[in-house]
Amino acid sequence: MKKLVYVLALAVVSNWVYAESAPAAAPIEKVAEAKKDEAKTGVRKPTGDVNKFWDDIDWEDLSAEEQNLWEVLSDGASWDKLSKEKKAAATALGFDKKSWNSVPAASK
Repeated sequence: MKKLVYVLALAVVSNWVYAESAPAAAPIEKVAEAKKDEAKTGVRKPTGDVNKFWDDIDWEDLSAEEQNLWEVLSDGASWDKLSKEKKAAATALGFDKKSWNSVPAASK
């Protein structure tokens, strides 16, 4: 019986010594601020309708690379009239001839 008490006492002490408290969760506001402050890099690959994908993103939310690509595409030329550089920028943003030509010129 005495041996059983020692074993139980040891088990209780072991759990107490090794038990770690769970880390406190960060407040939602802090998590949102951290995500907002993260550096945006790279070029996202559009999902679904490429035109809607890019229309739903504000200029400030674009990475520097994405902004640079959009600056290259400043005019509203049809796909066939785009220079090689502009076609490369449009392709990097996920456009092809069909999706590029489907956007009204005023939107480009």
